[in-house]
Amino acid sequence: MSPISSPPMTMVDFFESSRGTWLNRRAVHHLDHQDDEAADSNLVIEPFKADDPAVSRICEALNINTANSTGGARFWWESNIKKGVRNDDYAAVVIDVPDNGNDRRGFLLRDVGYVEKQAVLSTYSFAEDGVLTITTRYDTNIGIERCWFVTDQIRMRVSSVQCLDGVAMTTYCTEFRCPTDADITAIAEHAKQMASNTSSHGA
Repeated sequence: MSPISSPPMTMVDFFESSRGTWLNRRAVHHLDHQDDEAADSNLVIEPFKADDPAVSRICEALNINTANSTGGARFWWESNIKKGVRNDDYAAVVIDVPDNGNDRRGFLLRDVGYVEKQAVLSTYSFAEDGVLTITTRYDTNIGIERCWFVTDQIRMRVSSVQCLDGVAMTTYCTEFRCPTDADITAIAEHAKQMASNTSSHGA
């Protein structure tokens, strides 16, 4: 684990820094008559290039020129105890269309919105400290999400859903990067090597 000396400041870099599986620990506060929630799940993020078929499909659905896109990422939310079990109801594809002349801001195109299940366009911007703000306007709601890296292995996310009569929901997430099978194997091999070297010196 190491601090982020130079946080990602474009969506391309942000997606690439987010590649992999994250343990998502979240608390959801409903400001109406629903009970609050707390849960863990895995968030899987897989970036892709501008030549992915999803780019043309989603851009055309939202009447956006595909040539302006840099690519995007696929997201899955899955159980953290049932590896590889994915449900399309908990998935999304996001396309990046940066602002012409300033790639620290732009538009995100999603095939399915988080609040209302329809294709949606969001705006995004990166602050000087690397905090990403995404704003999504639905028919009856506005969603605002902020996300940033604490280290290369930890992300933070906070979000709110605002209705006409005020804020309806807030969410707080801490996300920890999960090691891959290759990472675990490499750590085990390194531990074995260290143990072997210790034994040799002791002998």
